[in-house]
Amino acid sequence: MDAAAHPGLFDRQTVGQATTPQEIHVDRASLIRFAEVIGETDPVFLSVKAARAAGHPDIVAPPTYAAVIDMAAMQDAARAGVPDVHALIRADFRYLLHGEETYHYHGPIHAGDRLYHQTTVLGFSDAGGGRMELARLETVIRHPDRGPLVTCQRTLVHRLDTGAER
Repeated sequence: MDAAAHPGLFDRQTVGQATTPQEIHVDRASLIRFAEVIGETDPVFLSVKAARAAGHPDIVAPPTYAAVIDMAAMQDAARAGVPDVHALIRADFRYLLHGEETYHYHGPIHAGDRLYHQTTVLGFSDAGGGRMELARLETVIRHPDRGPLVTCQRTLVHRLDTGAER
């Protein structure tokens, strides 16, 4: 079906488009607080001395910190007046559900890193006999010298069978 004629809510003409890269500075104090909040006990996440003894330049971000970077990038985009991925694909939060999400880790994130966060629209599809539409997205958190550190693929879902007017 032609993207313009599709009855769904997502803007299907955005396939292949990407958000404006957002630069994120990884703050040591924030990393330590995050590690403490999630109950992390490995010293490489809490102590510069332990991280350096393990061969890292500074403390290491716990793997789940990628979600914090994702949120920070969306907030920075909003402050800068540039669309985040939800605005790009015209996600309607009244009908939006979170689908599958997978993370692939390519290298550690360290305190002091300056990273770039960007999300690309991979594609759209229908599911549930037309009751849902899916948006497939890929987010890359990249270090300018070390390359991609985290790649996240996620699916967002619009429920189209709500019975409410759209």
